[in-house]
Amino acid sequence: MIKLLTGVFFFCSFVVFGQHTLPIQMDTSIINGEISAYGIIDYSGTSIQNQMSEKLIFGGFINADVKDASMDKHRTHNKFGIEISSEIDYKNYNLGEFLKGQYGFYVRAGAGLYGSISYNDDLYGLAFYGNQRYLGDTARFTGTEANLVNFQKIGFGLVSKNLKSSLGVNYYNITDYAEGFVRFGELSADSSGSNMNLDLDARVQMTNSAKFNKGWGIGLDGDFRFKAQWINEREAFFQAQFKNIGLMTINDVDVYAVDSSYSFSGFKYNQLFSDNTKSFDEQEEIMDSLGVKRDTRSVTGFLPGFVQIGKIVDQHSDQNLQSFFGVRLYTTLAYNPLVFGGAEYKFYPWMKLGMQALYGGFAKFRVGFYSQYSVKNFYFAIGSENLIGALTNKGSGQSIHLRLAVKW
Repeated sequence: MIKLLTGVFFFCSFVVFGQHTLPIQMDTSIINGEISAYGIIDYSGTSIQNQMSEKLIFGGFINADVKDASMDKHRTHNKFGIEISSEIDYKNYNLGEFLKGQYGFYVRAGAGLYGSISYNDDLYGLAFYGNQRYLGDTARFTGTEANLVNFQKIGFGLVSKNLKSSLGVNYYNITDYAEGFVRFGELSADSSGSNMNLDLDARVQMTNSAKFNKGWGIGLDGDFRFKAQWINEREAFFQAQFKNIGLMTINDVDVYAVDSSYSFSGFKYNQLFSDNTKSFDEQEEIMDSLGVKRDTRSVTGFLPGFVQIGKIVDQHSDQNLQSFFGVRLYTTLAYNPLVFGGAEYKFYPWMKLGMQALYGGFAKFRVGFYSQYSVKNFYFAIGSENLIGALTNKGSGQSIHLRLAVKW
């Protein structure tokens, strides 16, 4: 049962937050329409190394050396987050004199899988070492928080012809949801491990239905761009962007809550910590003995959205070297404010390369790289926000970002 509780929090994180700092090219040219798409696979953390996280996400055997290497990096407060998302947009700017001929419209479809966890080193120890690490000691996991949301969306909005600012509304279909938090949690044991005491005040809530539609949501996407004076009296473009800002309602959520102190030994201890598969009745007996209360209800909460403000790159600038920077916030308490900054160099009219530094989010300091290519009306960009993670399994995270666009 204890392994079940600790496993739930790590599952919420490792099934699947990332950043969208692959620079957006500011295009002020007048066009009739465009189709654009992007895809992101991005996971990062403060403490878990790639050699561990890759096996948790994709499967594989985790040996003692792999567990120990990540354990050594853990501190009192640790975070991990992951995002897998994609979107495709169709934009039509040729609407005649509609709204004085200054606006077009867009249709958007997308999907996102977001997960995060905030936890301490004792929870990691319990999940991967069991109670043996804490004989004659106390494991504390107060303040643990984890969440997971999987959705698809379709949206419609208006977009300006010149600056490409936009505002739209989306409908969301929620296919998976899980959330858990520990208000107070301690597990203590004597030196022999024969007598243990668990103090736990926690809640886990998740969808267990096989239905594709488990809930719905309404949210907004916005992208506002403007010009401002910059260095040497030059003008630069800035952006205030938000995405998936709204509310969701999930139906038929199973809620498990416990607030009790429980002492156990001998056979009861073996029941709780045994690796053997339990029958349904045995699981029910264990949950009843721990005072776990079960309920089914509808849950309303915030969609996994973000807000980002910063300077963006001007596609038509006569400067070969341009800077970009910004700050990003997600609608989850586990996510620290992310700051980023970098520079892009135009080697040829059809090829641009950029480097950036990032700090915050679910990780610490990272270095990113991207390249962009264009052929006539086609554009392609690829980048990573974690070069160290891409080069070594001792890094903490992986990242790949792709963008495609065709304009006419």
